[in-house]
Amino acid sequence: MKKYFTFLLPILFATCTNAQITSVSVDEFEKQLIATKGAQLIDVRTPAEFAKYRIQSAQNMDFKAADFAEQIQKLDKNQPVLIYCLASPRSKAALAIFEQAGFTTVYELAGGINAWSKAGKPIDQDLSGKGEMTVADYNKITQAKGYVLVDFYAPWCAPCRKMLPIVNELFEKYSDQFQLLTVDFDQNRLLAKEKNITSVPYLIIFKNGKKVWEKSGEATQEEIMKVLGIRK
Repeated sequence: MKKYFTFLLPILFATCTNAQITSVSVDEFEKQLIATKGAQLIDVRTPAEFAKYRIQSAQNMDFKAADFAEQIQKLDKNQPVLIYCLASPRSKAALAIFEQAGFTTVYELAGGINAWSKAGKPIDQDLSGKGEMTVADYNKITQAKGYVLVDFYAPWCAPCRKMLPIVNELFEKYSDQFQLLTVDFDQNRLLAKEKNITSVPYLIIFKNGKKVWEKSGEATQEEIMKVLGIRK
């Protein structure tokens, strides 16, 4: 009797822990998306983020909404659920809520829609330009006399958060020597597309309307100052 009971325990344990609530790669997420036909694809970002761009067939359930736990009760717990956010932190945190709610199969997109887009996967996006800086306004600023420093950034981007204080500090000290234009990549996707900006941070310096320097990624204060002709 004891031998039978000892043998049975692992089987029972394996059955009870058979739930798949995990983060997966872009390719695996796409595989599951195709298999489920996107029936329960959930974007856990804010409505404003969702309206700007999203994966096709996604539903929006804001993770930060007070009734998020109630919203997910509308879903079928016995069918796979696929979730994503911008860069993964919110959707990773949402996994625990799904698990507590009794869902058995939940796939979270590692890296979020950023990773999905970077991998060249299709997204639905609003390229109407509504509420964005227009190309004409951008050109007017960058074609001004003197130096203009442009910083394309995104709030979720760690290198961007590092660069913003650097360019802002420079502008505070030397505002008489150049203009500064900071552009939120997520809120100006049409402009970014028109200017072929695909990653952030992205820095550009114009002199008398002519582009004289650009860099994808971080740059030091000294590097920027050298191009702007600023000496301490």
